[in-house]
Amino acid sequence: MVKFSYQNDYSLRISTEIYALRRGGLLDDARQLAEDYLQKDRTDIDVLKAYAWTLIDICKREQQKGNIVDARKISDLLSRMHFDTQFDEFATTLVRKIQALRLTVDPFYTQIQEAKELSQNGNNDKAWEILTRLSVDGNLPEEAHESYGWIIYRYLRDHLTRLNSVQVRKQLRDYINLQNERPSILHSQILNLALNYSKLDNNFKLVSFLRLWDPDNLRTEDFNDSRGNDGKTIPSLMSRIAKVLVDYPLREIKEFVELLHREKDVFIELLKTQFFWKLYRSADDGLSSSMWDLFNQYLEFFPESSASLAHSKVLGLAERIMKEGNAWRFYDFFKKWNPQKLRTADWQEETGDNGEIYKPLAMKSLKKAKEALENLSEEQIGDLQWLIDLYGMAIEKFPEDDWIFRSKALLHLRAGQQAEAKDIYKRLCQKMGEKYYIWSEFADCCEDVDVKIAFLCKAISLEKNEDFIGKIRLELARQLIKSKKYANAVVELGQYKKHYAEKGWRIDSKIDALFEQCLSTTPAPDNNKALYVENISIAEAYAYEDIPFTEVVLVDKWKNENGKTMMAFVDGETIEFVANKKRFPILKDSHKGQVWKFQLYKDEIIRTIPNEISWGPPKTETIIKYIPLAAAPSETTDWSSLPIQYGYVQHINIEKKVYHIYSTDSTLFFEHYEQQELSKGDFVKLRQYKKKVKEESKTFLCNVQKCTEDEAIEKFKCRIVAVDDVNNLRQLFHFVLGPKLISGILHYNKTELRPSVGDFIKIHYFVRKIDDKKNLDKQKKVIEVLKAESTNEINSSLIKNITGYLELKYKDMYDEGDPDFAFIGDYYVHKTILEKYDINSNCQVNAKAIYAGDGKWKVYEIEKQ
Repeated sequence: MVKFSYQNDYSLRISTEIYALRRGGLLDDARQLAEDYLQKDRTDIDVLKAYAWTLIDICKREQQKGNIVDARKISDLLSRMHFDTQFDEFATTLVRKIQALRLTVDPFYTQIQEAKELSQNGNNDKAWEILTRLSVDGNLPEEAHESYGWIIYRYLRDHLTRLNSVQVRKQLRDYINLQNERPSILHSQILNLALNYSKLDNNFKLVSFLRLWDPDNLRTEDFNDSRGNDGKTIPSLMSRIAKVLVDYPLREIKEFVELLHREKDVFIELLKTQFFWKLYRSADDGLSSSMWDLFNQYLEFFPESSASLAHSKVLGLAERIMKEGNAWRFYDFFKKWNPQKLRTADWQEETGDNGEIYKPLAMKSLKKAKEALENLSEEQIGDLQWLIDLYGMAIEKFPEDDWIFRSKALLHLRAGQQAEAKDIYKRLCQKMGEKYYIWSEFADCCEDVDVKIAFLCKAISLEKNEDFIGKIRLELARQLIKSKKYANAVVELGQYKKHYAEKGWRIDSKIDALFEQCLSTTPAPDNNKALYVENISIAEAYAYEDIPFTEVVLVDKWKNENGKTMMAFVDGETIEFVANKKRFPILKDSHKGQVWKFQLYKDEIIRTIPNEISWGPPKTETIIKYIPLAAAPSETTDWSSLPIQYGYVQHINIEKKVYHIYSTDSTLFFEHYEQQELSKGDFVKLRQYKKKVKEESKTFLCNVQKCTEDEAIEKFKCRIVAVDDVNNLRQLFHFVLGPKLISGILHYNKTELRPSVGDFIKIHYFVRKIDDKKNLDKQKKVIEVLKAESTNEINSSLIKNITGYLELKYKDMYDEGDPDFAFIGDYYVHKTILEKYDINSNCQVNAKAIYAGDGKWKVYEIEKQ
């Protein structure tokens, strides 16, 4: 409950009474009550509001009586009252009523009303004449300024093209001098009108008018586009101003922007958008020096502004049109554009109107900037570090793109940063070692002549098309001459010159001088074959020095659709790869099962997978691929690098020549054979490996050999089980493995054990799945016992000791002969157990129960208490 002080309660009672007298028509009494109270407390806002509403009604009353002088006195009294309208709609309404009332008691109210009605009925010119005369004579009250402002706006709108500069400026000045509400729709319309006039009069400075208009009066709506009744977009006022302003001198544009105290960044973005369209239109008119000047002007256009869509669109335009003979321009433009302003969206693929996928703007820009280097001098290029760092960012975003790594390495070389380039090329040689140009470029990183020769030999060995390797041969010859291997150099120079002559290409002018350095040496008789063999090994050893050798086994050989011999290698666990025999001549006489040592590059590819839930984040999947780099023989015997496994021959399909072998984890394998060497019931030792077949990983057996039971048995599953039933008639006993496990049967002819119910035995076994005859869609599990033996160990989860009251049960409730079964609490007792222990009446007992499957237990031993 809200508690009022005596003073607040009294104030509320007075204001309530004033309103009551006012509603009852006793206006003078209401006024007197209010004035008497306010003489004591002029700060009581509630009483002041009640007093004001009373005076409004009295003023209207005096007007109706024709007492205009008294009405004006009341209006003046109301005008001297002040109410805080912030967050108070009641006070706002009251102030508006007072303002409207002041206008109605003005001596020129009739003329003002006439002007408003004329303007509303389409005769704005006559309305303008009336209010302009009142304004000039000093007879236009402030309450009419809003109406006069709209009339001035309509007058200028209708006559803008017919009025001269002096007349337009006078009308705009008259509007600015008014005391109407600002900001407002009217005020924004006046700015729009000034914008339109600026297009007609070059001497009219929009910047100067904005200063008078006061940019603080801009509304949020002035920056936002809207939609017309036809659904079309109507550009915002500030967007239209920006479109005009971009043709102004930059000094005036910046002066305009500096006047803005809010939404400055938004307006700069609008300006940049309009500048983009200005550039776009210029490009449509054809490439010219004026267009390149525009691009340079743009770079001076608010360079400190933030990254934005418009800024990126200008970069995209430059990337598209700065090509061929003008491609060199892009390097400097991109640098000054400031790549730090690339947005997240600029690093993402773009989608065309018809669903076409385009490379990210950032990547296209990096590529073009790098290509531009070919046509620039060292002085024009300057410090390359900015572009190198940008490629570093690209690598972080696209770590799987090897071409980005290569481009960064080439930039390091151009910048004289050989060590940094060398680190990258080592990785590229490991991942892209089949590309000749990677080795050729790696050679440029090295100062050592012998290492250069090795890399160049490796490069030439990888590319058989002479069209691509002529310059590499020439460079190899230069390095061979430095190393005084003249006979080898002559071979390279000869092949280069011969091929270029056959093609009709221009031969390097320095080739004769290189021949002269060889002192007419006879070419190497083997056409440099020995040179290549030796140096390829040196190049690979240098590039792969950080990678250890891994032993793998050759598990398959085949010819692909191109007739090439392919080989599959595995380590039996995680490594699997395929190699072309031709790439590794050392594998020429290899055979299945042979162990080899390989240096392998582990390539990890992270693939993004869309989430099954449309709004969920995408998932990632890491795909590992092993790339063979170099091969060497191993002294390890065939198959022995694969892990040893054991199995059991459960069945042999003689007709199809297939062994059915169960592994120690109960997996069934079908192993084909040419000549039968195993029998049903044999234990085997084998090797095992996994290999992908049509994108599905499958396990294969190899080197399958018979072994003793003693060697294999301990590798199979082992468990302590309880015997829950013995059937001497059928020569078998039944056992259970556990509450959540299946049960099994063991025939007497498979074991010498003859246990009793409740005994524990130890079994080694595997689980076999067979079709369920009752439910063809399912399979059931069968325990296949390999070995069973007695044990002193127990499985406490299978046996229970229970104490309770045994209650006999009869199938026929009226027959009190021998009982049919009994219960000890929830535990079932079979009739045979009752007979065995001669129980024919209810009694207290100690008993033992064994788990019977499906959550059930059965009693097998009883002792009366």
